[in-house]
Amino acid sequence: MTKQVEAEFQKQPKKKRPVGRPKSGRKSYQTVRLQKKTVLKINALENALGVPTQDATVDQAIERVLNSLNADEKRSYELWLEMFEKKEEK
Repeated sequence: MTKQVEAEFQKQPKKKRPVGRPKSGRKSYQTVRLQKKTVLKINALENALGVPTQDATVDQAIERVLNSLNADEKRSYELWLEMFEKKEEK
């Protein structure tokens, strides 16, 4: 009986993950319009740094900028970020 179940199990095709955007609920996306020049720069950085996605490339670049801010710039950034997050919740 076990051999019969194993044989049937192996005959079933493996389910492949669908190509395209992930199912809703996992991540939240929003569209940003960029010039083609900027997209080319992002793609070049993505490949040069070995980053897996454009999103991760942009996130890494932003983190580097945030780490280089002085105290006044960082405080201003935090206030703006808080304002945008509250606006998004509505």
